[in-house]
Amino acid sequence: MQTLQRFSYVFIIGCWIGEAATGTQSEICQEGELAKSSELLQRVPPILQSALLEFKQPPKELRPQEGGPPDFIEVAVALKGFYGADLHNEQWEADIIIMLSWYDPRVAGLVPKDETVRTLSEEQAGDMMWTPDIVVTNTELHGDRVVATSFQVSIDGVVNKTQRMLVKIKEDFNGKEFPYDSQALHVLLASASYMIDDVQLVPMAFVNISDPGERAFDKSDWTFLSHEMTIFNESTGSMHKSRAQFVVHVLRDASPYVQSTIFPEIMIVVLSYTVFLFPVNPGFAMPRVSSAVIAFLSILTISTRTSAMLPEVRRGLVWMELFEVVCKMLLFTVILLNILIEMVFHTWQQPELAKQLVHELRLGFPLIAGLSMAVCWLATGKRLELFCNSVRFSLLLVTILFIMTVLRRSRIYAQMQK
Repeated sequence: MQTLQRFSYVFIIGCWIGEAATGTQSEICQEGELAKSSELLQRVPPILQSALLEFKQPPKELRPQEGGPPDFIEVAVALKGFYGADLHNEQWEADIIIMLSWYDPRVAGLVPKDETVRTLSEEQAGDMMWTPDIVVTNTELHGDRVVATSFQVSIDGVVNKTQRMLVKIKEDFNGKEFPYDSQALHVLLASASYMIDDVQLVPMAFVNISDPGERAFDKSDWTFLSHEMTIFNESTGSMHKSRAQFVVHVLRDASPYVQSTIFPEIMIVVLSYTVFLFPVNPGFAMPRVSSAVIAFLSILTISTRTSAMLPEVRRGLVWMELFEVVCKMLLFTVILLNILIEMVFHTWQQPELAKQLVHELRLGFPLIAGLSMAVCWLATGKRLELFCNSVRFSLLLVTILFIMTVLRRSRIYAQMQK
């Protein structure tokens, strides 16, 4: 429809200039184009002059520098609200504001007379002007919802777009240090329609909006550290894109996980130690065995809840799993040593040796358990598997050596009885 209107303007101009040319004897080009005589142009009415200028500009569907250098789009992102990070599903949710700015001289005609700027809605802008079609590229499927969008065009040809969005973003979290981990949350922007030869993104020099910063994390278990905006080019096959990357660095507050998981697991290990406080006689055999087994089953239940917090598919251990492995190994050691004591007392009929073993374990087990759990805080994410295997092997080695010592002492005790 607009193309037909443009040609109608040209037809009217042509007719008018053709009529005027009979009186002024102006020349007309052989191709039938308008004569460039300054006298004729001065005699063109103002309404037809504006129509002629409009015809000379490229259509609004084309970018401002179509056929020439790329158009530069200034971009900035502000984090208005943060709604938490889900390590299990590898995603995080936020309320973000995207700001874009570019130059298009054609929008000057959209500004009313005696005004310098005009504000347009998204529907109006789509019908009246060209847009670079910048979108968030790393959201989940159907993970973005536009809350508000506005365009501000100025008489000098500058276009400013502000868009508020609720997004659910797919993130590749690094959970090695969970729950003492820090994460980098990424928002990736790119044009959905144009390659790098057409549109290039650049950081916005001046952002006309206050950055909430730490206030966006007041209601979450994360602490804001810093944020940054970077621009990079990406080429994959025939796709060459200019991308903007907004990164927010955050640190997890581990106190909720200490209260709900780590501290209960420590208490279970402490309760399992009470096995060695029961008297060594047949009446307390069942309480000793049941206490050790119940403690082991309890920590298995807690570890199931921990697994639900972590990604289903991951490579290697995380710190939380290392701590739970150490706790499980300690409880497994308690069960083995309790069975050994019962064998010494009931099967080998050496009650004095059994009481001596219980006395030694009352002193030695707290030392080994406290040392094993304490060294977990020295482990780092890079070598968690090696550290875990080392602690596991050390506990097994100490247990085996203790059992071998008990067997040797049992033979000596049996010889002394004979």
